[in-house]
Amino acid sequence: MAPTVSVIIPTFNRSALLPKAIESVLAQTYTDYELIVIDDGSTDDTHERLKPYMERIRYFYQDNRGASAAQNKGIEVAKGKWISILGSDDVWLPTKLERQLKALATFGSDFAACFTDCVYVGHPDLWLSAFERAGLKANSEFGQLHDPTGYILRNYSPICPQSLMVLRSLVKELEGFDEAIGVSEDTDLIFRLALKTKLCFVAAPLVRIDQTPSRPRLSDSLGRKNDLLYAWFEYRYRKWLGMRELADCGTRQTIQDQLCALYYDWTTAKLRQLRLAGAIEKINEIRCMGHSYRAIFLVLLSRATRKLSRTLRERATCD
Repeated sequence: MAPTVSVIIPTFNRSALLPKAIESVLAQTYTDYELIVIDDGSTDDTHERLKPYMERIRYFYQDNRGASAAQNKGIEVAKGKWISILGSDDVWLPTKLERQLKALATFGSDFAACFTDCVYVGHPDLWLSAFERAGLKANSEFGQLHDPTGYILRNYSPICPQSLMVLRSLVKELEGFDEAIGVSEDTDLIFRLALKTKLCFVAAPLVRIDQTPSRPRLSDSLGRKNDLLYAWFEYRYRKWLGMRELADCGTRQTIQDQLCALYYDWTTAKLRQLRLAGAIEKINEIRCMGHSYRAIFLVLLSRATRKLSRTLRERATCD
C-alpha cells in the first residue's frame, strides 16, 4: 500500500550532516511515510554514510544536476498522497508530520498545503523564527494564511520549503520545480502553489534550519550580483506575470514593481562595469514599463549619489 507521506531529502556533499536529518525523520511520531534520499552526484562519502539506513530509505543517485532536478526526481519516484521535502542539513522535530496532517484534516480539502514555523541555528544574527521575521502572528495552534502571495513577495516569507507539506497531485500538476531557475526555485513553486490552493499552518517551530555561515549553500549566490542571477529573477517575474491564475491587480503590480527595481539594479551594475551597451538594453526595458528617460536618469543619479555618499562616509570612518 502507498504511504500517506513521501519525505524527500535531496543531498549533495552533506555526508556529515545527512544522518542527523534522516534520524529526525525516523523519529517522527507519525509513521505512515516513506523516506526518499536523492543523491545529486555527491563526491564525498555520502553513500557510505547511508549504508546503516538502506533498509529504511529509498535511495536514488543521479549525476549532479542541481537542487531543482534533485527535488523533481524525488517527486517523480514518490508514492505518497502528500510530499514533504527536508534539507539534508536541517532537522524536523518529532511531531512535525503528525501536527501538519491534523491541521490539514481540520481545514478540509480546500487546503492542499501546510507549513510550520521554523527556527534558525548556527548563525548568531538569526534569533527570530520564520514567523516572527515575516510578522505572522497566530492566535491558535492551527491557522489559515491569508494573502499568501503578499507574504511570499515580501523580503521575508513565513513559508520555508523545509516545513512545507503539499498534495503530491498538485505538485505534479504544476510540474514541480522549474529547473530553469538556479536559486530561489522553492519561492517560485510556493508562489504557484499559492495561486492554486489555500494554505494552512501549524504555529509551532517544528523545523530547525541550519544557517551556519561557514557552510556553502545555494543562497550564497544571492550576494554575488551577476548577469546570470539577474536573468534568473527576470525569468521568474515574467513567468509569474504571464500566469492566467494571477488575477489580483495588487499582486500583479507588486511583481511589476519588483521587476522594474531589478532592471534598475541590473542597469546600475552594468554602468559600474562600463558595459554601456548592456546598460542601454536594460534602460529600454524600463522604458517599456512606462518610465521616461528623464525619470530613469533621475533614479540612476540618485542611486549613484547615495553610493558615493556611503563610500565617502566609510572612508571617513576608516581615517
